[in-house]
Amino acid sequence: MRRNLLLVPVFLVWLTASSHTPAQQAKDAAAVRPDDPARSKEIYRRDCLVCHGANGDGKTEILKDRALNLPNWTDPNSLGGRADQQLFNVIRFGRGKMPAESLGRANDGEVKGLVHYIRTIARFEANAEPAAAPGPSKN
Repeated sequence: MRRNLLLVPVFLVWLTASSHTPAQQAKDAAAVRPDDPARSKEIYRRDCLVCHGANGDGKTEILKDRALNLPNWTDPNSLGGRADQQLFNVIRFGRGKMPAESLGRANDGEVKGLVHYIRTIARFEANAEPAAAPGPSKN
């Protein structure tokens, strides 16, 4: 009986620690705002740029070598028919040859921010003004 009483504090510590973990995870997820563009850009640069390109056009050397064709996110129509949740699922769980974005690399809030960032690539490119043509030289 005495041995059972000694196990009670161990069980309580375990119970407290394990119940704290989901709450701590939720707190961590809430700490990262999905609308933090700097963090989203950092994640994109770290995990997406190598295949999707710096501007999201999907025209990179690695894709040419692997004969893959990705959507051009600089075209506003490329993501028009895809819901945010669909993009989130592709990023979080992967699809085909695209690896998943693991929880260790980005939490759910950060992935939501990444979805928003990807959508802004198309808007930014669509709204970008073409470079002005150089004027006549004055010799």
